[in-house]
Amino acid sequence: MAAHTATPSKLAQNQSELVTYCRVCEAMCGLLATVEDGRILRVRGDPDHVYSKGHFCKKATGAVDVMYDVDRITTPLKRVGGPGEFVPVSWEDALEDITTRLADIRRSHGEDAFATFLGQPPTNGFATAIWFSAFKNVLNTKWNYAVNAEDAASLIRASEILYGSAKLLPRPDLWRTDFAIIIGANPMVSHGSVCTEPLMRGALQDIVLRGGRVVVIDPRRTETAQLFEHVALNAGTDAWFLLALLNELITAGHVDRAFIDANTEGFETLAELARPFTAERAAAECGIDADTIRNVAEGFGTAKSALIYGRTGTCTQRFGTLNNILQSLICIVTGNIDRPGGIVFPWAPFSASILTPGEESPSRVDGLPQVGGTLPSSAMINDITVPGAGQVRALMTLGGNPAHSSGASGPRMIEALGALDLHFSLDIYMNETNRHAHYILPTTTMFEREDIPFKYIAFMLRPSLFATDPIVAPPDGVREEWWIMNEICRRMGLGGSYDAPWMRRMAAMGMPIKPRWLLDSKLRMSAFGDRYGLRANGISFGKLVKDHPQGKTLRDDIPTGQLPQMLGGRKIALAPADLIEELEALTAYRPDPRFPFNLTGMREMLSMNTWLHNSATCMTAKRAHALHISSVDAEALGIADGEGVRITSEAGSLTTRIKISDRMKPGNVALPHGWGHRGGWQRANDAGGVNSNILSSGAEGPTERLAGMSILNGIRVDIEPAPAE
Repeated sequence: MAAHTATPSKLAQNQSELVTYCRVCEAMCGLLATVEDGRILRVRGDPDHVYSKGHFCKKATGAVDVMYDVDRITTPLKRVGGPGEFVPVSWEDALEDITTRLADIRRSHGEDAFATFLGQPPTNGFATAIWFSAFKNVLNTKWNYAVNAEDAASLIRASEILYGSAKLLPRPDLWRTDFAIIIGANPMVSHGSVCTEPLMRGALQDIVLRGGRVVVIDPRRTETAQLFEHVALNAGTDAWFLLALLNELITAGHVDRAFIDANTEGFETLAELARPFTAERAAAECGIDADTIRNVAEGFGTAKSALIYGRTGTCTQRFGTLNNILQSLICIVTGNIDRPGGIVFPWAPFSASILTPGEESPSRVDGLPQVGGTLPSSAMINDITVPGAGQVRALMTLGGNPAHSSGASGPRMIEALGALDLHFSLDIYMNETNRHAHYILPTTTMFEREDIPFKYIAFMLRPSLFATDPIVAPPDGVREEWWIMNEICRRMGLGGSYDAPWMRRMAAMGMPIKPRWLLDSKLRMSAFGDRYGLRANGISFGKLVKDHPQGKTLRDDIPTGQLPQMLGGRKIALAPADLIEELEALTAYRPDPRFPFNLTGMREMLSMNTWLHNSATCMTAKRAHALHISSVDAEALGIADGEGVRITSEAGSLTTRIKISDRMKPGNVALPHGWGHRGGWQRANDAGGVNSNILSSGAEGPTERLAGMSILNGIRVDIEPAPAE
């Protein structure tokens, strides 16, 4: 464990400042933690950290709150009555009962009777990511649901369609570009997603300082849009804007024919498909002036390098996969792909993907697609409740809360959870989902375990490596996730949670391989590793902690020129059948006139999905949930700031208060997600608010066709005055 050389005046005699890093979100910011008598007093950004250079946010402090939260679960719990009625039990009793019942269910109903649900952020830790992947394989689970299927499945599906692999997710090369379009993303708040860059503000501002442009496309003038050029479009119409942009670029001749001819096929078909989508036609759908669309196209097409970066806002729409395909196509035809300043592809010193594409099976009842090895949570309801072959009867939830965070959250999800013969949860809180579980098994928090940014090294724009030891000991009654999964496999006679048969045999003999050894072997045998002493300047886990506590820079940027090898000799099909079908669906779609407003979600700085809502630092008394609406729309509806409204969609309705905002485009409203708690966390419950997912496509509504995602943005709603609950 590395201590920082802080000046004595800043620390009391019995205090130390230890080097670690944050794992709340993808930014992975370096931290200095002040520790006294085995307890963290505070954290701050590490100015010497090679990757984050002192940047951090309050979510790291919120993670400290979570460690010492009175609502944190620190001993195994067994449900003895209705939802939320638990009593403490020993680890021995909990694991013995879970494994006995799970073995009985699998023996009576087959392997497919057991399913998993993965939430966020457990797999931000390397041990959980590796062991969970192996756990699914050892138990041969067919149904694996995940929160990612409500977030990025359409991005992954687009990569499968265009590039032939879920692992080829494009990254924006922000530090070298001259023109960046940010669409459906708010990196000033999220710090980037599927793009690990804690210095996001600096990366974007540097584009402008170099004489370039950053154009933010969003129905709300977000924190990012406030700093750069903002083009406000109607929520859910991104595909129209992107198609018009593509058409304008092709018509104006801003295409790279040499790249197109060498690496793609079907360009003429694509050009013909794009031709009807003129700037004027898109303007009518998007609420953007046609000349503005042409201006953005001209800027993009004439820039030395250009890119498009879109995320949750574009992914979670009715045409989310189409949006992601179009973003790539614009970069492909202009030659802004696999080159500096364009979109680039993953690089890591070792294999670090936790995506398990393999043979993908659709959900058993609704036939929703499995993308990147995971199924959307909405499919879970019928897979549990509808009898038949493969019916899910047992479920493990790992850091997940689908009863609240799923697009299908609501009474039917609760009913499904209640129908399970066995449900056990690995978590730090009793939330809206696991209050229905038979067991809750408490896990460590990030400061209580050793770690390395295993999952996100391939997402980094400036690849770096850093590691941390645990900086404080966990409570006696909690365990790491990897240990729990290992123990379940061992007790079921499967050796352990390992992909390699020899490791399972070792575990069966009482010699389990631990996470540090497994990761250390990856590091030491990588291109930068010490080869167990054969390369003097190479790295190992121990050397990272001891010799490079603030991290080691591996590269200043992501290498380019990788695409031909990654494609394996195949060419990119620019007009795949899925694109053609989605264009037909887009032109045929007509919004229901009963719902005149476009509703979009909204990420807030101090939230990380739902689980930070019990932090005193993050959930302050000043925060309140409200629907953000323009003054034009509020006046037309006859409602004043703070008054109540009823919001109704085809899926459901709810009541809340409004917040009049000059940052909203008229005709569009925004409702932050993650509120309206009813779990075992008092601060989160007391904060009030409503669950915006009640308005989504829901358990019975339409889903995005290609990725099966719930529709969480661009939802058509009606709004009327009503008393706020």
